[in-house]
Amino acid sequence: MKPIEVFHANKQNFYDELFELLRIPSITKNNEDVEVAAKWLKKILNQNANYVEIIQTKGNPVVLAEWKPQIQQKDTPTILFYGHYDVQPPEPLDKWNSPPFEPEIREGRIYARGVGDNKGQFYAHYCAIKCLHEVNELGLAVKFIFDGEEELGSFHLEEAMNARRKFFEDVDLIIVSDGPADPSWKPTLEFGARGIQTVRIELQSADSDVHSGNFGGIQPNPTWDLLAILQSMKDENGKCLIEGFYDDVFVPTEAALKAAKELNRDPETYKKQLGISYFGEEQDQPLTHKVMFRPTLNIRGFKSGEIRENAKTIIPSEAVVEMDVRMVPNQTPEKIETLILAHLDKLRSQSERMAQVLDRCKISFGASFHPLFTPLELPWTDILAEAIKEGFEQEPVKLPLAGGSLPLYSLYKVTEKPIYIIPYAQPDEANHAPNENMMVEWFEKGVKTSIKLLQKLGKIDLSS
Repeated sequence: MKPIEVFHANKQNFYDELFELLRIPSITKNNEDVEVAAKWLKKILNQNANYVEIIQTKGNPVVLAEWKPQIQQKDTPTILFYGHYDVQPPEPLDKWNSPPFEPEIREGRIYARGVGDNKGQFYAHYCAIKCLHEVNELGLAVKFIFDGEEELGSFHLEEAMNARRKFFEDVDLIIVSDGPADPSWKPTLEFGARGIQTVRIELQSADSDVHSGNFGGIQPNPTWDLLAILQSMKDENGKCLIEGFYDDVFVPTEAALKAAKELNRDPETYKKQLGISYFGEEQDQPLTHKVMFRPTLNIRGFKSGEIRENAKTIIPSEAVVEMDVRMVPNQTPEKIETLILAHLDKLRSQSERMAQVLDRCKISFGASFHPLFTPLELPWTDILAEAIKEGFEQEPVKLPLAGGSLPLYSLYKVTEKPIYIIPYAQPDEANHAPNENMMVEWFEKGVKTSIKLLQKLGKIDLSS
């Protein structure tokens, strides 16, 4: 029996097992539920892996697993898969068409929180390993690392990896399946991802909200003052005005530029998909460059006072903005943090009033991931592309950089090996949103792709 035939013969069992995992509400901040998910993984992995361990950290656990080759005649590579078993909170619950932690299949899609991000995607890899193992055809060493706090920034992933550095010494390449595939709905091979640095600015301008008539003209409005600070950071054409923001932006390789050009993005397709009539950020940059090769400064949330049915005639006492910077290779969270603080210091020196405003601001920096880029010219590229083509029966799109962010730098820092992203979730997976889903067709093609990938890597002789 072929490995893919093992999958089809046991398909219901695989789905039942996946649904068990999806029922565990392993929201990152719910430590007890995350621990339950870690123990569930250990139980399942122990069925066929040669080594399984839960590593406790100062945060959520990291789970390691290893399968030794069953047939090995050459110096085959060792592959490391990364996945994360923590999930985003499901709110708002009233927007879900079915309970988020009661998975169900409707119209060819699995609906559940975490199915696309990331349980369903990493489980496809596990299915492939299990199917090959079942027929004694695993021809290379396979390792897996399961992260328990990716949604908070994977703060303790590197700590766990450093505690078991020997486990990672023989790794030759790393595969991550996370995020959605390319908007073109073609299978996707990504060579890295932008980084992220989050920042919060809180302005408490008074002790409490007051009547906008009784105290209008006396009590300062923090909304206007915070907006003035934000306006100093960007011009009307989307260019960031923070001094030094673009200094370290990398120059894409010729292969990366060629791949970006071959994407042949249609602006109207984006507009239709997103329901927009104009584009944001730098207006003088090509569309593909803006989502890959250029950094962005984004406002992800703003709160002050009340609106709509809760609107009041008040002067609010507080305004809060949450921002994120998406970084490209050569930029670092540490440098971005320094530049933002320097920009605010420069504003402080411009007027006494702005100095008074900033004196009442609290600035804090949160989750961050470094950007990472793997050159397209490495020999792994063709092997991975072939496996994806055979698994999805379609030529993959080669995306030099994913727009989103992943904890790739920690993986690279410990292993110093190339990292590739192969998303198994379709473009409209609705990760982080209500009705998160993964198409059954994409999941099963993901399993087939992983089988093909492991078979091809198992035929490589690194000594030749």
